[in-house]
Amino acid sequence: MPHQILAATFDRWAAAGRGAEMESEHGDVARQVIAGMGIRAGDQILDLGCGSGWATRLLAKAAAGAQATGIDISPAMVAEAERLHSNTIRARYAVGSFEKLDLADARFQRVFSLEALYYAPNLAAALAEIRRVMKPGGTLDVVNEYYVENEGTAFWPEQTGVPMIRLGEASWRAELERAGFTDVSSRRVVDSRGLGDPAHFRPSACYPDWRTWNDVHSAGFLWLHAVKPR
Repeated sequence: MPHQILAATFDRWAAAGRGAEMESEHGDVARQVIAGMGIRAGDQILDLGCGSGWATRLLAKAAAGAQATGIDISPAMVAEAERLHSNTIRARYAVGSFEKLDLADARFQRVFSLEALYYAPNLAAALAEIRRVMKPGGTLDVVNEYYVENEGTAFWPEQTGVPMIRLGEASWRAELERAGFTDVSSRRVVDSRGLGDPAHFRPSACYPDWRTWNDVHSAGFLWLHAVKPR
């Protein structure tokens, strides 16, 4: 049932154009993280929770010959990703759940997930699957705006009607270590574009007023980095 709820919710979001909104709201932070991932020529990259595929395409363009695969629980989001796809980019998209990836063992040098892993109905199972599909020595980069220290996001599950995992920074690191990852680290990433002009602020479900937007923006995104042991 949780997966059906997620799929139905994100299908509605796709119809409402939320994929484009996510790119507008989170694109700067995604670019900062992708630039810091050290993607190399020919890397195979997995984008978990790809939505409309905009970050998948950024990942695929990060280095010559890199190839990116985007996975999302929402058929409508994947259809939107395919609609926006360019044949000049080495990317593909598929419907799937984090806990059961239809992907080969040890396939990816990089796994990336932006604003998605906290939706996993079973985080331990999702992390086990992520580890399974990674090559030894591969890296995992998870970027979350919803975490305990970012207090302005606490109301999101009630507002959206979608269950979310609310962990603090130390707890996220502990979950990654418990799943068998090493060299686990975390840092905050703040949108380099700044808050913007209050006169042009547009309320949304997650940022209903300027104060909330200010608080959430100032806390920044939590960037978690981990390695699969060799």
